[in-house]
Amino acid sequence: MRNRFRQRQAAWQPHLNSSRQFILAAAKRCPDRNKVVILGSGLLLDVPLHELSSQFREVILMDVICLPETRKQISSCPNAVFVEHDLTGLSEQLYRHKLQGRADLPGIEAAAPAHCGNADLVVSLNILSQLWVIPRGYAIDRPPRADPEQLDDWCSGMVAAHYSFLRGLPCPVCLIADHAFVKRDREDRVISSGSSVYDLALPEPDASWKWNIAPLGSESGFYSKELRVGAWRNISTVLRNGA
Repeated sequence: MRNRFRQRQAAWQPHLNSSRQFILAAAKRCPDRNKVVILGSGLLLDVPLHELSSQFREVILMDVICLPETRKQISSCPNAVFVEHDLTGLSEQLYRHKLQGRADLPGIEAAAPAHCGNADLVVSLNILSQLWVIPRGYAIDRPPRADPEQLDDWCSGMVAAHYSFLRGLPCPVCLIADHAFVKRDREDRVISSGSSVYDLALPEPDASWKWNIAPLGSESGFYSKELRVGAWRNISTVLRNGA
């Protein structure tokens, strides 16, 4: 991700700016600002860290890993902390299956972070379509290979479980996620398109934009790829009236 951003910064910047602005707009709607939790903090490219740090008493950043340069940025905000967390809950299960020589795929159950229970705002940030990428790659690479249809159902379950978890939280939940992709040839004609979240049914977003994730020539000299991003102010069914 870091290298791709460096190569495609100009193409990515509008998406990153839109994500940051939408998060700040969601934060502005919060009557209480004790704790904000960012799920999928990544390299902080789309996280308005310093603004959130000045608005909330506590900023919790969650992801599976925190690189040294990211940790350095976080350290500049005394009330921000990184929490290592696998939102799929599958990494340990997959490792145990490997040790046990098991070929079956682990069951899907969203790993609920404890910090979300008393948050004033939770943000799921550009991760809904990414949750399955590493687990799927792991499952494909180890023999015996899983049945393709079974593998698709498994990955679809990860997406659905995370969405269901978000909807059940007792606080405002801001969701920013790409949900569709479009590939275009060198003449800008659409050559393929589809869902990036395994056809998960999502409501109409409060805002939407395009993410030019792979301009022509960056991934291939024959096509470009864009993502359709949706942003929802509050998808919590518990607090739906606050949306």
